[in-house]
Amino acid sequence: MRNSLFKRLLSVSALALICVPAALAAPDGRWVQSWASSPSLNLEKLPFDFWRPPAEVQGTLRYKMRITAAGDEVRVRLSAETLPTDVLVSAATIALADAAGNLDSKSVAPLRFSGDSSARIAAGAPLVSDPLPLQVAAGAIVYVTLHLPAAVTIPQADPLHVVEVAAGADQTRAAKLTDARVETGREIVSAILVRATKTARTIVTFGDSITDGTGAKDAMMRGWPDQLAALLRQKGQNDVAIANAGIAGNRVLRDEMGPAALARFDRDALSVPGVTDIVLLEGINDLGLSGLENPRGPGHHPVVTAADLIAGYRQLIARAKARGVKIHGATLTPFLGSPFPGYATPEKEVVRQELNRWIRTSGEFDSVIDFDAAVRDSADPQRIKPAYDSGDKLHPSDAGYRAMAETALGVLLK
Repeated sequence: MRNSLFKRLLSVSALALICVPAALAAPDGRWVQSWASSPSLNLEKLPFDFWRPPAEVQGTLRYKMRITAAGDEVRVRLSAETLPTDVLVSAATIALADAAGNLDSKSVAPLRFSGDSSARIAAGAPLVSDPLPLQVAAGAIVYVTLHLPAAVTIPQADPLHVVEVAAGADQTRAAKLTDARVETGREIVSAILVRATKTARTIVTFGDSITDGTGAKDAMMRGWPDQLAALLRQKGQNDVAIANAGIAGNRVLRDEMGPAALARFDRDALSVPGVTDIVLLEGINDLGLSGLENPRGPGHHPVVTAADLIAGYRQLIARAKARGVKIHGATLTPFLGSPFPGYATPEKEVVRQELNRWIRTSGEFDSVIDFDAAVRDSADPQRIKPAYDSGDKLHPSDAGYRAMAETALGVLLK
């Protein structure tokens, strides 16, 4: 019995260490990443009004997501990759939404991990569920519900990343959670994979808050990546998955709110099932924090030059091309007028313009998506167009994200 238990634990641990390869294929189709949320880091207090302490959660956690590509089987990827301790999961389910968007209790199905209903997510590792037959349409809403018997502290995130939490006993099969509260934080669910058609593919949108969707009004429509997915569905492209690998506050060169782009690129982009294309929109936080006082000390953030960021971009380009994945460079959108002290200055604007010139003219990316041109104010090109501003002169509104999605669509479907 002890030997059997050891083998079972070894099997679960091995699965937890799986990094699903980009070319993962099923006999009659191809696995793609149809929803994503990149694991982030817990941070000490930041000098911004929006900062909130990381949330501690225990009990039943329910997540609501919108699938971007259709499929007939699903797998759920859980993550403790940025957490210091193991995460125990005593039960997990997935369910479809009804016509009103509420959980359809008739569709609730248990998730299993190497055949078991419970699992341990090893600290620093992911855990992928067994394949589950489930027909999901492109644009469908699904619910993933976990029961955590022990408390876990989840990293901070912007208000689009929410989880419904009910302390105490397992409610993973309930249509509605009893005595639940809503917490903001990065999801323990980091991806939903679907088995799609043989020609299906994943486009990874890789970046910071402007990719994560900060400023959008609807958590089911996280910025320009979800807007892009909606446009693809309108064109009947139901086998193109969009995996949103944006982390608010992320930087190219150094960790901040999430591991640096250089550190997480393999995990969040190159290892994504079915990935054929990556859209890179990142660097504005490297500029914004350049030279500012570091609240976690000591001293100040290093000054970042255009040459520094170009060197970082070249590393990401080289790594993508070595894997046969196309990488599309997106120009950095305007940030002058941002209310964060010292974040956007005329001197930093000069660097942004230099970077955008390089992105547009270097020829090193497979193509260029000119988000700057899509959202800038024609009367004042160093600033975002008022109709496209969410209110902070940095993050686009839903209309701005729509304009970005339309620009990306025109390039990615060529």
